[in-house]
Amino acid sequence: MMKEWRRNMNNQVTQINLGQIRLVFGRGAAKRAAQELLLMNVKHPLIVTDQFLGKCSLFNALAEVLEKENAALKVFDEVTPDPGGSVVDRAVVCLKEEGCDSVIGFGGGSVMDVAKCAAAMAVNEGKLMDYDHAEPVYKEFTKTSLPLIQIPTTSGTGSEMSPYAVITNEAQGRKATIGSPMLMSRVALADPNLVQDLPKSATASTGMDALTHCIESYTTKKSMEMPNMIMDALALRGIRCLYKYLYKAYEDGSREAREMVMWGSVIGGIVLSHGSGASHGLGNVLGGEYHVPHGIAVGMLLPSVMEFNMDVCADRYREIAGELGLKDEKELMKKILELREKLELPRLSAYVKEPGDIRRLAEMAVLDKCTRINGKEVTAEDAGAIYKKAL
Repeated sequence: MMKEWRRNMNNQVTQINLGQIRLVFGRGAAKRAAQELLLMNVKHPLIVTDQFLGKCSLFNALAEVLEKENAALKVFDEVTPDPGGSVVDRAVVCLKEEGCDSVIGFGGGSVMDVAKCAAAMAVNEGKLMDYDHAEPVYKEFTKTSLPLIQIPTTSGTGSEMSPYAVITNEAQGRKATIGSPMLMSRVALADPNLVQDLPKSATASTGMDALTHCIESYTTKKSMEMPNMIMDALALRGIRCLYKYLYKAYEDGSREAREMVMWGSVIGGIVLSHGSGASHGLGNVLGGEYHVPHGIAVGMLLPSVMEFNMDVCADRYREIAGELGLKDEKELMKKILELREKLELPRLSAYVKEPGDIRRLAEMAVLDKCTRINGKEVTAEDAGAIYKKAL
């Protein structure tokens, strides 16, 4: 029955209303962008992307679909890895100068994060870093963002489904977590065709990001103190999808594996409403300081964070192990380590060359919102020990 369901799923586009987001999932979903603009009564979108994607055939196909429906699109292709607030500022200027009435994010996590922040800052006051959750006092978005469609070209960040964005605070040299319901997409078009030929390195790093989302959302303070059966069930299903299919997608890129990993990524974005944890908090610092790709940062830290959390989160890890058909939480730890090795993720020592830097990184990491909501409290000393374990 499950095989038959998957076979049918692979040949259709699924539409699901999830609160304020409408998810359209399936091969060919991206072709519905023009139709979605019409449904939202807008026709002058700013497409946010990067220079590589802006020149590829996937982007050209999207632009052609939009232009056939007379959408007066403009393109902002200045997104870089680890984008800073200044990139968002430039996108907002472009949006306003061109009179755009909506935003389409076409790319990976960095692109989608810039897209959602630009859509919000186009109608809210101040600078983006006024909304940085690491600051003792920060602003909240009060006005609804411009209509936003997100089209992911990787399977990992889940940004198309989440209310969070990670943008570099350039003044402080660290990644800032911006979070608000106002950052949510109106429509997410998750199209496995766009990730079918994703390189192995990107498959590994973004896939580990998705797996970390699902595991950490299941072990935040909120999820353990106030369990939500729906979110818990989703997180467990996402973990199962990614545990079973991520290495297959990495190794042979089969259609089924690509589709199931994308489902896992979507689920990871949904359950982020319960937050993430120390892998993300400590990983965000590595991204800001050393420009470590986000998925690699969280993936190489996840086993060390799980080991640190074990005395507090053992019951939750045992439940995950049961979902995967494993004996106990110790076997789960072993399998996560094995998966990291099979995906050939680097060790932290590939980036952090001076052991003396660990203390400085740890002091920055405990300020991150993701670290603060980890299932087990993390001190600067703890963060330093986690970093050292991952070297």
